[in-house]
Amino acid sequence: DSLMVESSPTIEIERHRAAIVRTDVSIPVRLALEANLLNENTTFFDYGCGYGGDVARMAHRGYTSAGWDPYYYPDNPPIPADIVNLGYVINVIEDTAERREALLKAWELTQQVLIVSAQVLINNRGTGKIAYGDGIVTCRNTFQKYYEQEELKTYIDKVLGID
Repeated sequence: DSLMVESSPTIEIERHRAAIVRTDVSIPVRLALEANLLNENTTFFDYGCGYGGDVARMAHRGYTSAGWDPYYYPDNPPIPADIVNLGYVINVIEDTAERREALLKAWELTQQVLIVSAQVLINNRGTGKIAYGDGIVTCRNTFQKYYEQEELKTYIDKVLGID
């Protein structure tokens, strides 16, 4: 007996294409501001900041603000801060070990509050998607892992070992 195994083509995920140009602070950062989680002495760090919109807007509001991104700002050092934003990052990392590592690294930098946000699962998000790992490859050749709200909380609790 012989067994023929076809290798599937390797898909080159272009994570940086998931970055969004925003006209205002992202929803997670806006919610942190509305919840009064920051005062005039609060430091802010955006882990996986993309184009750096939240970093610039928080600095403009007077906060000590910095960010790091593996594609757009790879030379910026990840630094500890009171508030660390991991905004829409873990849902675009297709490698589960790397996704876990990003969450752990962001938590290590956190001195007060870690903001974690991800895309939530919405049915009928369109066509042209390819199943890949535990998520999909979008038509823009980016990866998306859509989370149910409780699934995201459970994942964070499990990885960080906290509630």
